[in-house]
Amino acid sequence: MATTLEIIDAVAGCLRSKLPALAVEYFPERPADYRLNHPKGALLVSYLGSQFADTVDTHYIAQPRTVKLSVTVVLRQLNGRGGAVDVLDLVRRALVGFRPPDCRKLTAVSEKFLGENAGLWQYAVDFAGEAMLVEDADIGTEPLLTDVTQEEQP
Repeated sequence: MATTLEIIDAVAGCLRSKLPALAVEYFPERPADYRLNHPKGALLVSYLGSQFADTVDTHYIAQPRTVKLSVTVVLRQLNGRGGAVDVLDLVRRALVGFRPPDCRKLTAVSEKFLGENAGLWQYAVDFAGEAMLVEDADIGTEPLLTDVTQEEQP
């Protein structure tokens, strides 16, 4: 089962391969101190959290999990080819349908304008993917199969 970090790394790797003209980084731990060093812009990948559904009725705990991710588009240009609005389309095209490890394909959830600061235009586009959370059970503690009945089909 893939960890959250492995899922984030896979998304970042997909963006790096599909949009090589931009920097792809983790969302900074101190956003106010973030400095864009790339001449065009960057895509900042972040984990927004997960939602968990009711457990599936099995001997072990198994819960459907919706993994939520966000890509913040930070560009020096707003409009035109290679601007923030254009890059939003490229990010959606790269990630909608992308399948991170141990997840279903990603879907787009929402998108919003975050603002402009010091000539940097920022948008956030959010994605979600379904995964399954399964308990890390001790091996050898499962119930033993003790009786098998065979029935012939006509």
